[in-house]
Amino acid sequence: MPKEGIESLKSSESIESDPIDLGVMRLRIAIVIVLLVPSSLTFGSTFDFSFNDSAGALKYSSPIGETIPIHGNADFQTGVLADKANNYLFEAGILLKGDPNEDAAGWLAVGGKALAGLIHNYLPGTTQDAESLMIGGELGYIIPAAKRYSAAFYDYFGPGVTSFGVADRAYQWGAHLDYDLNSGAKIYVEYREIDFRIRATGRSATLDSGIYVGIKLGLK
Repeated sequence: MPKEGIESLKSSESIESDPIDLGVMRLRIAIVIVLLVPSSLTFGSTFDFSFNDSAGALKYSSPIGETIPIHGNADFQTGVLADKANNYLFEAGILLKGDPNEDAAGWLAVGGKALAGLIHNYLPGTTQDAESLMIGGELGYIIPAAKRYSAAFYDYFGPGVTSFGVADRAYQWGAHLDYDLNSGAKIYVEYREIDFRIRATGRSATLDSGIYVGIKLGLK
């Protein structure tokens, strides 16, 4: 075989063994992070940073009740997650809460979100894309004896009809314990899990699972 043919074959084999250019992927994540920060921040906006030994996440939340005529509180939320295994996740959605009440013992919120993930090495040497439109909510409780502490549980589900890519269904749930620093900031510990059920196999691929520590910084 001519030398040019051999080099061409080697090149094609290299492309097949590494179908995702990690440099391109990191660039996409960087673009997403930039998009998380709107050009004009509003009062009540919150930045949320969390991490563990294998992953990190950044979220941004901003109230939209003043710009969209929705009764009660409404927050636009968006976030990105990346881990050492080159899995990535992007999410964006709206969470609707009740009217604010400083004396309330807790809160209930409902909402919807779009979830998009890249699952690396679910099949060896490949990266699969999975997307889902999800509905769910959050239930929170403020501990009466220590009002700086609060606990919350959230759960979201995306059925097959609103799941795309290799996903047949999607699940996201978690629970967190927060401590209010009383200065526009909270620190917290959270367990979270994100699963996509793969259409071809009927088995779930866990994109993220584990305990995180984080801090929420609010603009007042």
